[in-house]
Amino acid sequence: MSILIRIKMGKYLAFGYRSKKSKLKPTIIVILLLIFLVVGGVILWRYKQTKTNITSKTNTSQNNNIPYQVDGKYLFSGTIVLSRDVARYAGSNYNQPFSQMYTLGKYDAHIGVLECPITNNYDSFENEVQNLVFNCQPAWVPTLKKYFPILDLSSDHLNDEGPQGIAETFATLQQAGIQTVGTYNPASLSDDCKAIILPVRLIDKSDKVTSASLPIAICSYNYKELFSPQPGQLQSIQKWSRLMPVIALFNHGLEYQLTANSQTVAIAHQMIDYGADFVIGNGTHWVQNTEVYKGKLIVYSMGNFIFDQIQYNGRIALNLSVAMTIKYNRNVERWISLSPICLKQPENCLEYAQKEKLSKIKPSYTFSAVGSYGGDARVATLANAQQQAAIDSIANWQSTERLLTKSTN
Repeated sequence: MSILIRIKMGKYLAFGYRSKKSKLKPTIIVILLLIFLVVGGVILWRYKQTKTNITSKTNTSQNNNIPYQVDGKYLFSGTIVLSRDVARYAGSNYNQPFSQMYTLGKYDAHIGVLECPITNNYDSFENEVQNLVFNCQPAWVPTLKKYFPILDLSSDHLNDEGPQGIAETFATLQQAGIQTVGTYNPASLSDDCKAIILPVRLIDKSDKVTSASLPIAICSYNYKELFSPQPGQLQSIQKWSRLMPVIALFNHGLEYQLTANSQTVAIAHQMIDYGADFVIGNGTHWVQNTEVYKGKLIVYSMGNFIFDQIQYNGRIALNLSVAMTIKYNRNVERWISLSPICLKQPENCLEYAQKEKLSKIKPSYTFSAVGSYGGDARVATLANAQQQAAIDSIANWQSTERLLTKSTN
């Protein structure tokens, strides 16, 4: 009997029926379990929502940090001669001739035309004036680099101290870290084009600006007096323009004329025909006319930027402001990464780009004519309204601007 009772008791215990007081416990357990599941589900849902929001914000932040555009703004200026009266008035204050450059605006880089060799030779003031022999002392170089980190050397006076003076000039500028293009005799170079590394700004969607550098090609030729284009010489432009943006510079034309002659025009047109994005000439010491040829800008002469001439037309100058914009993509990123190599070996930059199978970058440009006034004892500074009007008139700038706007629309 007792065994049967124990078995029944065990059966009851197995089903949870110990006493009358314990009959509600299964219901409570079920309710608590449901509450636990509901609360846990809510917590899990909120956790997933929070994680999704964080991920979304992180992805948005990362996307905002990716550049979408490359910008650069540059000022091309004309003749620079740091001797004769320029040197006399400056004395040992090498900053003096450049002290008003800030009035011309803010740029990522300035590019100028150096019209004198840089050597330790001594030339008297009288000899420089009477025989038109220029020589600029090396003491100018640190200040020159500060204001003009890129220099065009395609000028006839670069030879005033002979071949040794040219070699000394190149060595001094290279050692200072100034990038140069061109030389006195274009036939002395196997290729008159080379890579120049321009500082640029990377803009992301949050408007954050990051500094970078980008290789472009500059082709420069001195065709003043003794030299003229040789067969195949200008075709260097075509070779580089197949893969890189090309800016063409040249020194040419009769001095003290307000309009380019037919030979100068023919050379500039050839440069455009071979693929130059735009062309800037110099060498007449006066501002000359501008032109739009096949939708591209040609400036025939910028005039004197820093020089000691005293005639009015020798004091006013056209400085070309160039705003460059490029859509950022993987190809542009790879070009930017190539900059350090191209800076060290600018002549071989095209070859490296070909090996990397890079595609050509196609910038869009906006141009404006920024007038300056200097000469003799005067420091080059922003032109006043009357001087700017004279520069615009000589350069027929309003007409050129309208044609450029029309060609880009």
